[in-house]
Amino acid sequence: MHSIRSLRRGLMALEILNSRKAMTVAEMAREIGLPRTTTFRILENLVSFGYLKRGHKKGRYSLTIRVRNLASGFNEDAWLSEIVKPLAIELSKIVIWPISIMSPRNVRMSLRFTTDSDSPLSLDYYNEGLRLPILPTASGNVYLAYCSETELEIVLSALAHEKTNDTNMLARSPGTIKKLIDTTRKNGFAINIRSPRSNEPGKTNTIALPIMRNGQFLAALAMRYITVAMTTSELKERYLPTLIEIRDQMEEELEAIDQQ
Repeated sequence: MHSIRSLRRGLMALEILNSRKAMTVAEMAREIGLPRTTTFRILENLVSFGYLKRGHKKGRYSLTIRVRNLASGFNEDAWLSEIVKPLAIELSKIVIWPISIMSPRNVRMSLRFTTDSDSPLSLDYYNEGLRLPILPTASGNVYLAYCSETELEIVLSALAHEKTNDTNMLARSPGTIKKLIDTTRKNGFAINIRSPRSNEPGKTNTIALPIMRNGQFLAALAMRYITVAMTTSELKERYLPTLIEIRDQMEEELEAIDQQ
């Protein structure tokens, strides 16, 4: 138990120093709520392990590059499991409608996570790994609007060289593509609207927002809703602020990880 308590205190010290440039023993003792002698031992142990360094003049402790190396194990998909997924689940509980996370993969949008099975308003249940076309989907539209110009050129060229079908014919219409991208950038989101047929009581629309990381498109945050449940104006008024709030929180937490 003593070793676990010591480990917990050491991790607390690292977390506190992660938000500060440097701290003295007294400053850390006040922050961590421990006596100076105990705090000194914690900091010196971290120095001996190579995670902290102590300035010779003012005796202030700061993080070393070895702490950053700990974050190198934050693999390519950890952004999803550790940050985006928990917030998507939280968002789904607020809005009730199913929430999905989509990311680009081989000129398609890949379903990385969905709350379909947990949402009482899901009309359809999609499996993770499902691949959807880029051009006719809201998540694909925000990807095109927020990816780099080089990536955009490559993707559109690849789609234009595919056999023509309903999902890629727009790739041969640069004017339409430009208008779509300009509109999405102006709005900050994309909506895929499908009109229900008379014999189909349940059709869904999708609204998607970009999740950015280090200025690069990472994934799309999407919410599906029943077409006849609300107008676009009602969607924007009732749900868009919450979607933006959670998306912004995702980006802030991703940025915090990248700065460690």
